[in-house]
Amino acid sequence: MKTESSSSNFINSAFYQRMVAAVCCLMVAFVIIDLSGCNFVSENPPPPPSPSASTQLPSPAASSPRRVPEKIPVLHLAPRIEIALKKSINNRLNAWQASIETGNIDTHLQFYADRLETYYLSANVGKDVVRADRERAFEQFDKFKVQLINIDINLQTEDLAIITFDKTWDFKKAASFSNGLVLQEIKMRKIEKKWMIVSEKDLQIYRYRNG
Repeated sequence: MKTESSSSNFINSAFYQRMVAAVCCLMVAFVIIDLSGCNFVSENPPPPPSPSASTQLPSPAASSPRRVPEKIPVLHLAPRIEIALKKSINNRLNAWQASIETGNIDTHLQFYADRLETYYLSANVGKDVVRADRERAFEQFDKFKVQLINIDINLQTEDLAIITFDKTWDFKKAASFSNGLVLQEIKMRKIEKKWMIVSEKDLQIYRYRNG
């Protein structure tokens, strides 16, 4: 009887252990299945990596030698009026260029208003400042060559225009010379039915030689 009882207890004990193990396995499986659908976020996520040469944005491309002036709003006019105004301004600009090549100070000054808003690095100056500046050049040299290219006329009103262009000059006298290339801006205003220069300045100097 003792032997049968011991054998029965052993069987029951082994069966019980197998049942417990099976239940534990099932519980673990349920937990794994449940966790597989969850997304966990770390309470303190690591900081983003510091930028390296390969992740930094490329530097802007180097600008071209010609600096584009600030865009000026264009006045909307009837095409025939706009064409007529620009033609008149362009003719006046060409006549101003020719007046430099004559070397005649009085002829040249006829293109300037009595007072200028800007004259290169000076503001609110009289025509006498222009005279003094140009007289020095006309006295120093006796041959003058000026060329205007890439002319852009922006009408502000029917009586005001801002003109930008590349200007080359070549002044000579014996062994002395001055030449260069600049991006220049001139502002013209219609005064007593004539387009007069009320502002003149360089926006960028590309090349300058003097000797």
